Amino acid sequence: IPRRHLIHEKDNEMLVTITRQYEDYERCESMELDDKIRDLIAGTPEAISSDINVNSPKINWNFINYLISIFYSTNSLEQKIKCLEKQRQELLEVNQQWDQQFRNMKELYERKVLELKTKLAATEDICTLEKEQKQRVTEGDRQLEKEKESLREELEALQKENMLLKENNALTNRKKEHYACEIKRLNKVALQDALTIGSSSLSEGSEKCKGRCSHAEVRTKVESHKQQVRVASLRSYCQLTLF
Repeated sequence: IPRRHLIHEKDNEMLVTITRQYEDYERCESMELDDKIRDLIAGTPEAISSDINVNSPKINWNFINYLISIFYSTNSLEQKIKCLEKQRQELLEVNQQWDQQFRNMKELYERKVLELKTKLAATEDICTLEKEQKQRVTEGDRQLEKEKESLREELEALQKENMLLKENNALTNRKKEHYACEIKRLNKVALQDALTIGSSSLSEGSEKCKGRCSHAEVRTKVESHKQQVRVASLRSYCQLTLF
């Protein structure tokens, strides 16, 4: 477009130069055109060449040639101007098309950039959530491992305590059996002693009392000795149970 403006300016300068030259030439010659010369100027070059008499002394051939050159140059300039105007219009249309295409491409790429930014933000959010989830899972695993370790230690302590209780229970059972056997033996011994004491006291009483003691009193004494043996056995059993 700037080049077209330069060409147009050159054409305008040429027209101004030609006009000034013509005015200078007219002032220098100081002559008036007659009707025939005006007719020659208004006609075509072929008419001018056919109508002009070469031997006519009144016609200034230099001036006529100058007018003919102006005519040709004017037509050429008009054609150039039309051509340049056409080119200018075409360039304007092309520029408008390019401008529209540029705007469309700009809008398209702006939409794509916006979509990419949105996708990038969504991807960053997903990555952040995944990292946080992994951290939570890791922390949860660590906490779970700690709880498992604590439960494992408690289980081991309970197992050891259970083993000790079993050992103590076995020892207690053995002691209980031993004490039960001992109680039975003592009961037998006490019963035998009671029976022996009862029979001896009965014989002694019968001899001393000479028949004054009744059979009921002897029976009462035997029952009393048996009750004492039962009480002693019960006390031993209670002591064993408490132990």
